[in-house]
Order: sequence, then C-alpha cells, then structure tokens
Amino acid sequence: MKFVSFFFFLALANLSFTQSELQQKEARLNESLLKLRSAKTDEEMDRLNVSFKKEMESFLKSDGAFDYPFTLLKTIAVLDSEDGLVRMINWNIEYTDYSYTYAGFILRKEEGKEKVGVTEMVDKTDPYTPKPEGIVDAKNWYGALYYKIIPFGHHGKTEYLLIGWDGGTTGSNFKLMDVLTFAGNTPRFGSPVFKANRTTLKRVVYEYSNMSNMSMRFDEKNGRIVFDHLSPESPMLEGVFSYYIPDMTYDAYKYDYDAEIWVLQEDVIMTNPDDKNGDKSFYSLNTKTGKVEKNKMNADWISPQDDGVENNGTHVARTGNPQVDEENEKDLQFPKQRFHWRRHKNPEMMPVGRGRKNKKITTN
Repeated sequence: MKFVSFFFFLALANLSFTQSELQQKEARLNESLLKLRSAKTDEEMDRLNVSFKKEMESFLKSDGAFDYPFTLLKTIAVLDSEDGLVRMINWNIEYTDYSYTYAGFILRKEEGKEKVGVTEMVDKTDPYTPKPEGIVDAKNWYGALYYKIIPFGHHGKTEYLLIGWDGGTTGSNFKLMDVLTFAGNTPRFGSPVFKANRTTLKRVVYEYSNMSNMSMRFDEKNGRIVFDHLSPESPMLEGVFSYYIPDMTYDAYKYDYDAEIWVLQEDVIMTNPDDKNGDKSFYSLNTKTGKVEKNKMNADWISPQDDGVENNGTHVARTGNPQVDEENEKDLQFPKQRFHWRRHKNPEMMPVGRGRKNKKITTN
C-alpha cells in the first residue's frame, strides 16, 4: 500500500511539473504572438510568423500539450474534437492591404495510444485563387480559420466536419464546410459527403460581399449545419459573388444517419430555441426605446406540415425538419473552442490577425 501511495504522489508531482513547464512555454509563446500582432510591415509579419510557428511546433510536441488548456493565447483558435482524438491550432495573419494568410497545426492521437502526431498546415493558395474542389493534404492547404469541428461516421470511419471562414479579399469573404480525414496519422482535407441535389461535393464554399455577414452554425438539436442563403444585390449582378448578401432565408446541410452523408435542404424554417424553462421567445425592436427586446410567445408555433392540426391551411412550407425517430436524435457533439476577433463582424467568430499580400489578377 505504501508503494502504491508513493507512485501515486510521484505521478502527481510529475504532472504538476509538466503543467508548470507548459505554462512557462505558453508565456513565451504569448510574447512572440503579441510581437506578431503588433508588427507594422508585411515583411516583419512574415519573419515573426515563421518564428512563432517554430515555437508553436516545439510546444505542441511537448508531453501534455495535446490536453493543455491554453489561457494566454487569445488570438488563436483551439478546437478539440468531442472524441478526444483531434486538436487543431489555427490562426490568421492580416497584411497591411487587408488580405489574409493562415497557419496552424493538426494534432492526432491514435485511439488507445499516447503517441501524438503533429502536422503543420501550409497555406499555398493565393487570395484570388478559387478554393480547390478535390482532396488536398496539409502541405498544400488552401488556408482558412476554422471555428467548429464535428465528428461523424462515414463508411465505418470517423471523419471531422469543419466550419471555417476566409477573409478573402477587400471585395469578398468566404464561409466553408470541409472534412478532415486521416490515412494513418496523415491528415487530408475533402471527402465526398456533401449531397447537393444531384451533385456530390468534397467541400462546400460560399463567397459573399465583404460588406455583409453570412451566418453558418451547427444546429445541434437537429443535427444540421444552418446558413444564410445568398442572393445578388441586383439581378444584373448574378454570378458576381462579391455582391452576394443574405436574403433572410436559410438553407442547411443535414446529416443522414443511414447514408452517412450531409444532404442539402433548401428554404428551411428557423425558430428560436426554447428557453431553459421551456418557454418560447422571439426578439423585436421596441420603437419607443430603440432597443431589441426579448418577448415571450403566447402560444406554441404550429408547423404547416402538421396534418393533425384542424384548419391548418393548404400551403405547405419546407421546414427541413421531418419527424425523426428517437434513435436518430442522438446529438452530434461539437467541441469547446476559443475565438478570434477580426475587423469583419460575424456571429460565429471574430478573428484578429494579419494576412497575405494580394497578387495582381492577370487575364488572358
């Protein structure tokens, strides 16, 4: 019994020493990050970012880094998958001309093993280059800032749906859904799991005006990704995506448990979630005070698809939320995460940073 107690306290002491050492390393990392964020020229940003990446890689290869709770690095994204096997460290850089580049690392722990693989994500794509449609590896990454990671099953394996943002150019931004997969410990981006009508996509990318905000979030209750539907500001601007803005309707990609894919649902109806006490509410503008206020609904919302409601009218609206049996109502979990701040306001995340130089557009 004495031997058991001795080894227990020895392990506890080693853990405390490891945490203390990692805290000191994080403090040094934070000093480097603050220097990077305060850089005034593009050349200085590039130099400091290279140095910061080397320091971060060294930190992530330290014992205990996979589970370390960052407390000082406020302007990087830290995503942990719900299954405890993947961690993503991700940040953006914004240059003086308001263009962006991105950097980060993927950590993968093999199930049942303590060894952690660390892979750098290398941004190879110019801001004006379209996002690739196929599968790419981490060394030929297109660059984005991810703010959600959602594990799901596909063909007997666990894959990870990522939701991200790209500041793009001074004319347009991007929201995207991608999938992180692994061949052994080698990460790849892209998987044929998005079904849009008759088309199968490996990733989904939306371009929209830099003057607007596109919402894209995970609706955990219904197992779907809900996002603003985009339309051109004028019919004459159709196809010019830097003039596309939300049109107050919503689409979604819902997970199909049987087919193990994400299926596009158009024109879904969104309602406010129930409060903790079960009451439903809505928000409206108080014309006297000029403030947005929360109001309690007097009665339950009636679904236009509910045939059991007498005199429910003949109009049929797509709710995008058909009746699902209880077995399929299991939650798609998503992780704890930290967010950036950025110059573009956005409900999901607000990164701060600096990015890559714009390159000139050449035409044939």
